[in-house]
Parts: sequence; C-alpha cells; structure tokens
Amino acid sequence: MLFYYRVKNELARIIPRDFAEKRDELLAFIQLKGSIISRREKTELLITLRDPAVTRTSYRLIKEIFKIKPLVKARDLSKNRKKFTIISPYLNKEKKIFKDFYQVYKLLMEKNIVSLEEAGFSTFAYLRGVFLLNGFINNPERMYHLTILCPNEEEANFVYHLLEAYHLDFKVGPWKKKWLVYLKKGDSIFEFLRLIGVQNALLYYQDIRARKDVVNTVNRLVNCETANLNKVIFSAVEQLRKIDIIEKRVGLKNISPKLAQVASLRKKFPYASLQEMVREFNYEITKSGLYHRLRKISEMADELIDK
Repeated sequence: MLFYYRVKNELARIIPRDFAEKRDELLAFIQLKGSIISRREKTELLITLRDPAVTRTSYRLIKEIFKIKPLVKARDLSKNRKKFTIISPYLNKEKKIFKDFYQVYKLLMEKNIVSLEEAGFSTFAYLRGVFLLNGFINNPERMYHLTILCPNEEEANFVYHLLEAYHLDFKVGPWKKKWLVYLKKGDSIFEFLRLIGVQNALLYYQDIRARKDVVNTVNRLVNCETANLNKVIFSAVEQLRKIDIIEKRVGLKNISPKLAQVASLRKKFPYASLQEMVREFNYEITKSGLYHRLRKISEMADELIDK
C-alpha cells in the first residue's frame, strides 16, 4: 500500500474524543468541500466527496454532531470512480456552528487571538480534516514532501496561520490556479503527522527514516574511505614515478641515505599509506617526517627533469 493511502486510511478511522474535535474536523469538510443550496424555500448543506472512506467519516460526523441521518447520493464518474454527495438540512444549529467558526477565522486572520484553545477551537482536528480532504505525502523512502492543497489564497493563509503555532516550517505559495501549503523537512513532517493523530503510519514513517539515516551514514563513510584510498593511490603512483626518475638519472645510492631508505620502502610497499609506512619503520619516524622526505624526493626529481 502506498504510504499516502496508509496515512489517509488511518486518519479516516480516527474517532474524535469530544464534540469540539468532531465539530472542527467537520468544519474542514464544509469549508473545503461544502456548499449551501437554497431551493423551494428549503436550505440544504451539501458536501461533495470522491473517497468512500472520507465520505463515511463525513457522514458519521454529521450524524453525531447534528443528530440527524443525512442523505448520501452516489454518481458514477467512470468505471472505477464515483462522486458522493452528502445532503443535510441547514438548520439553526448548523448556522450557529458556522457563525462561531467564522468568528475564530476572522480573529486568526487578523491575528487578534492569542490562543485558539481559549476560543474553544480544536486546531489539530481541523487540520486532520483538511489533510484528509486535500493533503498529500510522498513515500518517505523516495523523498520528504507533504502538501495541502487549498482552493484560494485566503484558505491557504488560514491553514498556514494554524500551523505557525507549532513551528513546523511550512511554506505557502500559488500552484496553477490554487494554493499550496507545503513542507519538505523530515522532522517537521513527523511532527505534523503526530499532531493530527497518526500512529501506525507514523511508526512506519520513523522506521523508514531510521533505515535511510543508516544507509546514508554508511554511504558517506564508504565514499569518504574510497576518496581517501584514491588519494593514497594517486600519491603513491606519483611518488613511484619520481623515484624511478631519480633511479635512472643518478641512482638511489647517490642520494641521501635517509631519502634512499624511504624510496626503497615506497618501492617495496607501492600502495601503502603513510601510517603503514611509519609502522614499517618501527615508528622511528613520524608521518610528518616521512611526508617531508617524500616531498624532498619529489623536488629532487623535478630538478632532474628541468636539467
């Protein structure tokens, strides 16, 4: 199962703890997918959805909050796709809930409210509903990317302001004719999923992150070791070339005994590291001392080439 569907299916099965959570999760459904229709002196609330699991969640919330059984109509869009419309009467109780919500909405957008909890608004429940409807998350094995699609800039800013309190580093911007609130950091995505109540998918997400971290660490160590090995080999090849020049032009017997000793050891162990060569000297010379002698050999060979 794709990680995206794993998260959505788990969210759709979460049962809100109290009336405020149920109300504010449903408000996200109404805000993003709802419409109020008046016909024949009757006003109805319509919520249009395409996911059966999300439709069941919306139906349950309406039933528990408004104490009614809404009507659900299904229409085929194609062979494997359907559109579901949940229809319920728009009564005084609904009107009061929407009025209270838009008061919170206005205060938050104007930044005149200190705590949404003090206003009786359940932020994480609303965000859970928003993500259920318009959220998307990439498979963490490939990349860290979470987006929430909003119908307009105002709604995008509202969602962004809700998230600001949690310091999750979300960003907002236009996308085609709509707006996106998005996140690209693994730690922040983890915290957001925890905020909206995901548990099993969160454990799976964290397991993938841990495995990726181990693989990345191993790759970095291997790359570092390979780079060091290449450096040792390239240096050794160049040193052997310079030693060969000295040997052919003047002979190793005609140079300083200390330099001749280092040159002979390099020929005996052509691809040894400096540390390994120091060990062959029984630690009678340091790495810096050995490096200094090899550099002297190189300079001597360069002088012979220039003659």
